[in-house]
Amino acid sequence: MPLIFIEKWFHLTDFRDIYLMRHLVTHIFFLFGAFSLYVLAFRHFNHRSIASLAFLMMVLNPRLYAHSFFNSKDIPFLVSFILAFTVWHAADTKQRKYLYLLVGAACGYATSIRVMGVLLVPCFLFFVAFDILRYMKNKAELKAILMKVLLFSAGFCITLYICWPILWSNPIFYFHEQFSSLAHVHWEGEVYFKGQNIPGSKLPLSYLPVWMSMTIPEVWLIGGIAGCVAVAVTFLCKPVSFLTDMTNRNFALYLACFAGPLLVVVALGSVNYDDWRHLYFTYPPLMLLGLFLINKLYNTSSRIFVYILCVGQLVFTTVFMVNNHPHQYAYFNNFVSHKDQYLLNNYDLDYWGVTYSEGVKYILDHDKSDTIRINGTTMLLGNASMKMTPADRRRIKIVDKGEHPDYFITNFRNNHREDYRYPTIFYEVKVLNSTIMRVYKTK
Repeated sequence: MPLIFIEKWFHLTDFRDIYLMRHLVTHIFFLFGAFSLYVLAFRHFNHRSIASLAFLMMVLNPRLYAHSFFNSKDIPFLVSFILAFTVWHAADTKQRKYLYLLVGAACGYATSIRVMGVLLVPCFLFFVAFDILRYMKNKAELKAILMKVLLFSAGFCITLYICWPILWSNPIFYFHEQFSSLAHVHWEGEVYFKGQNIPGSKLPLSYLPVWMSMTIPEVWLIGGIAGCVAVAVTFLCKPVSFLTDMTNRNFALYLACFAGPLLVVVALGSVNYDDWRHLYFTYPPLMLLGLFLINKLYNTSSRIFVYILCVGQLVFTTVFMVNNHPHQYAYFNNFVSHKDQYLLNNYDLDYWGVTYSEGVKYILDHDKSDTIRINGTTMLLGNASMKMTPADRRRIKIVDKGEHPDYFITNFRNNHREDYRYPTIFYEVKVLNSTIMRVYKTK
C-alpha cells in the first residue's frame, strides 16, 4: 500500500520509473533496518565500535545488500524482525506500557509479511510466564504483567488485522489456514544443488545448512555459531539469573529466533528454494549472538586478534562487492571452491534473473536494429524489458525458440545445458570464475 501511495503521489506511470522507485524504497527500508540494528547493539553493549560493526555486518553482507534492492518480500521481513527486537529491548529495559503496545504492533506487522513472524508470540509468552512465576506473590507486579500481555495482544491483533486484508472477512479461519499451509506449500519447480536438479518438495535436510555455510561471510558465520554456543552455555549454567537480567535474556530470544525457524522448517517439511532467502530473517539474530561473544572477548587479551579478524572480513567483503557490483548476490565464501565454473556446475547462481536486464541492455546498445527478437525465460525478459526506456522497449520482441530469435539469454536456472547450444557467445557475466548469465547470438 505505501508503494502504491508513492506511485500515485509522484505520478509515476512508466514501468521503468515504478521499478526504480520500488527498488529505492526497498533499499531505504533495508538501511533503516541496519540502523535499527546499530541502535539495538549500542543499547546492548554500550559500545559504538560494536554497534558500528553490527551495522556493517548488515550492509557489507554481499547477498543481503544486493537483495535489498529487488527482494521486496524477504528483506522487509528481515527488517521487521530487527524492528521487533529493538522495540522489545526498549520495552524490557524501560518498562513503559506503550512500548509493549508497539512490540505487539511490530510482531503483528512481521506476521503480516510472512506468517513465520508469529513465532515471536510464543517467545514473548515464554518471558511472560517466567515473570509470572517470579512474582507469583506480588499482586502489583502480576497486575503490571497482565497489562503488558493485554497491550501486546492488542497491538499484535490490531496491526495484523489491518495489514493483512485476507483476515478482514474471517480472521480466525484465515489465520489458521495460512499458518497450516506452512507445511503444505506446493512448488512444482526444481533447484540445482550439488550438481543435480532436485524437486523443491524433495530437498535434502542439508539444503539450508549448506547454503548458509557457503554464503555467510566466514568470520560472521563462525562467530555467530560460537555465540550461539556461548549464550546456550551461559543460560544453562545460570538460567534464572540469565532470564532475570532484562538485557541478557534478549539473547535467549535471539537464539530462539535463529534456531527455532530452522527446526520448524525441518519439522514441518516446509518447501524452501533459492538458497536460504526464506530464512534471511535469521541472519540478524545470528549476528547479535556473534556480537555477544565479540563483546565478551573485547576486554580480554584476545581483543587484537578479534579486531584483526573483523576488519579483515569487512575489507574482504567490501573488495568483493566493489569488484562484482551489481552482482553481489552471487557471493560465495571461501568454504566452497571458486575454481573455473565450479559454482555454475553445482548451484543456482542468478536464480532471480537480475542479469537479464544487463543482457537486454547490452543487446540494445550493440545492435541498432529496429526490431530485436530475443528468446529466454519469458517472465524474466518481460521484467527486463519493462526496465528499459520506452524507445528501447519498442525495439524488443520476446519470441519462442521456434520463431527464429536473434539472441538467447540464460541465467542457467537449473542448468539445463541442452538449451545452450547456440554457436556464438555475444556477452556474459562472471562472478568468482563462474558464469551467471550469458547472451548467445543465434545466427
